[in-house]
Amino acid sequence: MHNEEFLLLRDMSIYTKRFGNGIPLVFLHGGPGGEHRYFLPHLQSLDSHFELIFYDQRGCGQSARLQGGDYTIEDEIETLEELRKSLGLEKLNLVGESWGSMLALLYASKYPQHTNKIFMTAAVGATVDGYLGFGEELEKRLTSEDRRKFDELVKKLEVNEVDVAEIFKVINPYYVYSVSKLAKKTETNSNAEVNSRLGEDIKSKYNHLIDSEALGQVPMMIAQGDTDIITPEALEELLLKHLPHARLVEIKNCGHWSVIEQPEVLKNLIKEFFLGE
Repeated sequence: MHNEEFLLLRDMSIYTKRFGNGIPLVFLHGGPGGEHRYFLPHLQSLDSHFELIFYDQRGCGQSARLQGGDYTIEDEIETLEELRKSLGLEKLNLVGESWGSMLALLYASKYPQHTNKIFMTAAVGATVDGYLGFGEELEKRLTSEDRRKFDELVKKLEVNEVDVAEIFKVINPYYVYSVSKLAKKTETNSNAEVNSRLGEDIKSKYNHLIDSEALGQVPMMIAQGDTDIITPEALEELLLKHLPHARLVEIKNCGHWSVIEQPEVLKNLIKEFFLGE
């Protein structure tokens, strides 16, 4: 089965891609502002075990953009819930990467009855401290020259003089354990407006929308690179302190982009978690 279509979810055209057979897995991409293509082709061979369901979040990838750019995390939660209903699924198995891991926790906090399991990689945490700390830690890792370039490009981005892709050219090497792996990254686009608007929303609302009691009902696994910007050790405080039932697995020789650097490890862990292998 292979299907690409635009679904009208909460009055917005949302791009979806589905293929494979088996237990349905819904993938939540990072950003905020990224797109589903980041996962492909790296995890594509999972289609022999699962039905893989990808979608571009509001304003991202091929999905519709909002006039006025009023992007909120509540709308992302409700769009995912409408996707569940549209697909006729009673419960969701979620695979969340980076910001997508946060969206998975947000969704399950509100809809634990419709969440079966959550698999997270490049996780950020169950509080806003992880989101804020990610940016701070990334900046610490930049060389003085890259920090100068980064600051200059951010200022230009704010007045639309450069594309966000120029910023990623500077920071991409800091997202991986091995810079050579960047050649395997699928070219994707990022919506800076979504990133900015949702970023502000995360800062003000994330802690209030996370429900540790509800999340305690949902089985979880976290696969984190040993040199991720948010390290496995940091997740002890940022996530496991709030969700002690979650299982944390450290991936060796791996940074934040585990999907690109260690796809075979990830695929094996996903199969183990969702199939019990």
